[in-house]
Amino acid sequence: MRVLLFSLLLVSSLSCFAQYQPLGPISMWTNGYVVTAENDTIRGRVRVGSTVNDSPAGIVVETTDGKKVKVKGETLRVLAQRIPDFAYSTGSIPRSRDLIVFERVPNPRRNGKLMLLERLTPPGGRVALYFDVSGWKRTVEYSFGNFTLGTNPQDLSYVIVKDNQESLIAKRGDVETVHEKLFGDCPAFIRQYPSAMPRMWNRFGEMVDAYNHLCLQQ
Repeated sequence: MRVLLFSLLLVSSLSCFAQYQPLGPISMWTNGYVVTAENDTIRGRVRVGSTVNDSPAGIVVETTDGKKVKVKGETLRVLAQRIPDFAYSTGSIPRSRDLIVFERVPNPRRNGKLMLLERLTPPGGRVALYFDVSGWKRTVEYSFGNFTLGTNPQDLSYVIVKDNQESLIAKRGDVETVHEKLFGDCPAFIRQYPSAMPRMWNRFGEMVDAYNHLCLQQ
């Protein structure tokens, strides 16, 4: 178990509107909300007390009436925590990003088991990128408290969910295959991005964003 004590100040200075860098759950109190499996929304101050396989497991919500509600990650559809203002002083987090959002999606590394994974692309569109924690190669690391955080985007891999159904792993070495599988059904996208090579990995979020704007129909 690893509790992320709040990694916002350690993220890479490289950021893109189409592909956010993973920040991890926040263990300090911050405004936010959770959505349960029954589709009930609980708002208030939210903190993550524990994680399992780097997925939020123990969450506490303090509601406006001061009541503290403990919920398990496995019972949630969505966890959202607002990024505190002081975190933007690093210049590494775009102001357009105001929340850290975890969504319950099928994880191919766990045989399709539904897990809370951090969403790295803005809401909307047919394709969403999530942080692939199990595939994280920490070749660049920073120490902070009792954990380390690697931030080189070349080392990141992603869990991808398309049309809210299909999920797969995307890695730098497989970008050509993923490009064809994910985007090959949209001629407008292929005209703009006819191919993808490993050296284009840093632009993968840009390609997802372009696909989501160009290819609205299923």
